[in-house]
Amino acid sequence: MTREALESIEDAVKSIIVTELRVDRSRLGPTTHLMKDLGADSLDALNIALRLEEQFKIKIPDDAIPRFLTVGDIVHGVNEHLATQ
Repeated sequence: MTREALESIEDAVKSIIVTELRVDRSRLGPTTHLMKDLGADSLDALNIALRLEEQFKIKIPDDAIPRFLTVGDIVHGVNEHLATQ
């Protein structure tokens, strides 16, 4: 995957997180933890996963959602799902 494509995924992921959690985009880095740093709960995580599925036309298995803990984890996970389709 090209660097541009990866940055595009990261940008979209951050936009979804900003919208769902109403946080400032400047707070989002690769190691930003959704629950510890941004106060997200499991319902927020589920909503973010659903938005990611819509945006990227992928299916995120329920058992993968708990592994999406940081912004970097989410970008990596989306990238993996896109690569396997």
